[in-house]
Amino acid sequence: MIRKRKWPLRAVLCVAVVLLVTGANAASSYRRDRRKVCNYYEWKCASGQCIESHQQCDGVIDCKDGSDETSASCAFIRCPSYAFRCQYGACVDGNALCNGVRECADHSDEHAHCPGNSGTILAAHGNCSNTEFSCRSSECIPADQVCDGQEDCPDGTDETQPLCSLVFCPSFSFRCSYGACIGGYSKCDGVVDCRDGSDEDELLCGRPFPSTTPRPVATVQTSSTTTTSTTTVAPVVKVTGPPGSCVVPSAPPNGRFVLDETAQTVPILAGEFIENYNSVHVVCGDKYTLKGAATIVCLDGEWLEPFPVCEKYCSEIPINGITIEPFCEYQRRQITCKRPLPPTTRVRIGCRVGYQKPLEPVNETLSCVDGSWDGPVFRCEPVCGTPTPDAEAYIIGGRNVSIAEVPWHMAIYKNLHDDTLDDLRSPDWQYVCGGSILTERLVVTAAHCFWATEGFFDKRFFRLAAGKYRRDIAAIEALPAQYFHIHEILTQPQYQDFSGYYNLDIAIVVLNGFISFRTYIRPICLERNLRTESEKRIRPASVGRVAGWGFTTSTGNLSSVLKVIDIATVDYVTCREFSPVAYRPFLTGDKFCAGSPRTGTSVCQGDSGGGFALGKEEPGGGDTVYYLYGLVSSAPRAADGGCDNNKYVAFTEVQNYIPMILDAESRYPVI
Repeated sequence: MIRKRKWPLRAVLCVAVVLLVTGANAASSYRRDRRKVCNYYEWKCASGQCIESHQQCDGVIDCKDGSDETSASCAFIRCPSYAFRCQYGACVDGNALCNGVRECADHSDEHAHCPGNSGTILAAHGNCSNTEFSCRSSECIPADQVCDGQEDCPDGTDETQPLCSLVFCPSFSFRCSYGACIGGYSKCDGVVDCRDGSDEDELLCGRPFPSTTPRPVATVQTSSTTTTSTTTVAPVVKVTGPPGSCVVPSAPPNGRFVLDETAQTVPILAGEFIENYNSVHVVCGDKYTLKGAATIVCLDGEWLEPFPVCEKYCSEIPINGITIEPFCEYQRRQITCKRPLPPTTRVRIGCRVGYQKPLEPVNETLSCVDGSWDGPVFRCEPVCGTPTPDAEAYIIGGRNVSIAEVPWHMAIYKNLHDDTLDDLRSPDWQYVCGGSILTERLVVTAAHCFWATEGFFDKRFFRLAAGKYRRDIAAIEALPAQYFHIHEILTQPQYQDFSGYYNLDIAIVVLNGFISFRTYIRPICLERNLRTESEKRIRPASVGRVAGWGFTTSTGNLSSVLKVIDIATVDYVTCREFSPVAYRPFLTGDKFCAGSPRTGTSVCQGDSGGGFALGKEEPGGGDTVYYLYGLVSSAPRAADGGCDNNKYVAFTEVQNYIPMILDAESRYPVI
């Protein structure tokens, strides 16, 4: 039978890319071009043209035939979280939706529901609900009955040219002359479906309407030796489709035919007709992938290509992640690992920059067998606590200070002005604290960095930056920094800031994205499995490294560049004895002290939240690896209100909060 459907408005508000074939000469050229061979770094258009691989499914039509921006080529593309996915599958900028610029090839980023696009439709609710259309005569009709070819409003205002000209019809539909969309198979089928009759126009269909061709009948005679009768019945007539149409064959096993990737709920059954120059799309079932072309075009009664088959694939998700780098090979050719992979695909797992293979033996090569990988996929471990010796260096105060001497150090900025929150160049963004990278998404710092008067500031007022050497958030760096919003701030519920003597002064910041580790951006190591109290407690005279942009003198200004000092810890009795009486209550049970009062070397305001990193030499005389043991919490003030560099500084001892950190890591794992 010939398909005939009524297409609702919500199904036709997007632009679809239509593959136009002009005739037999085009088909000949089509087959000839497809014999071209593209190299590994190119993508082959349906016409045979070669384009750069990154130009496929980027929202811009680069193939002359438009095949790089169709649902057939983009259906299995996975867009990152920061991108916007066009309706046909391409990935464009995350701000593309309704920004007034058409960035998707099908314009689905500027659909009719965007402000200003089809306000005539969306604003015409009147006293009707949001899912209804208000006729000019005040009646309410369902919104999907607008511009469908039939007048549903008594006054016909749902089928007018000013209204329906705003509607985009997909390639499988027919657009009436005034703009409404009806089923593509309704054209020239002998039934008027457009309000203005343009689907049965004589120039379009090649015959006047209505058709006067009589329906054929047949006379069948049956006889016997005793009786003779004559009966007139309707004959069995072979159904033929429109000129040049193609018959849909049986769907491939584990697959089905649909009109278009954007209309998967509209199935096509075997035996139906597809009009000349139109196409069908093959969709495979769950855990199956296509082998062959997904879209098959009908040209002059023949399908241009063989129909594809559905093969059971292996999911690409297990072999991709933050820590690992997969390399996939299929039939001795390297292929992308970002899509479902066909049987016999082999993948070799490597580690990304900043990661290393685990110590235990792992299987680095896997194969896709019957829809599953033939072994577990290991995860690489971050290279933590290791400064980069060959990083760019600066001379500060006569001492070499490498930009990567403390690659785990983070900068925290605050801006309480709503109107400049999105402008990182605004002077309203001020540095407030430091922090230390724990994982790709977790940063540990001091809770008081986020404290207001009686509670915590809203997370939207803060930004974090990794890889910063210069304090100014907008300063140009020799190596690019990475900036993040805050997803969540995890603190101890009993924390009360100054009134609680800065007890429980620790916060774990969950970033809104993942840090990309580099030679100058790495996490700090953490002793997560220490058992005894003596192991957990830091010993007196342990020399640790602290970084920050704090005051360069006790009454001076914040440093414009990152500074690093090495200071030693002292026992609790000594710290208490050298501390002012008024400050002693701040030496709570979760603190240890460090500093060099005799030399005046210490941390000061602006260094808060920074980590106290203790270096340990790897077994066998290896490199020095730094472990996080403390967070800068508080220090006594001098009489003039500045920092007193001749006193010890209190650090929050991180080992007291290992369960809190492990809980955060389990809630926000790295895959």
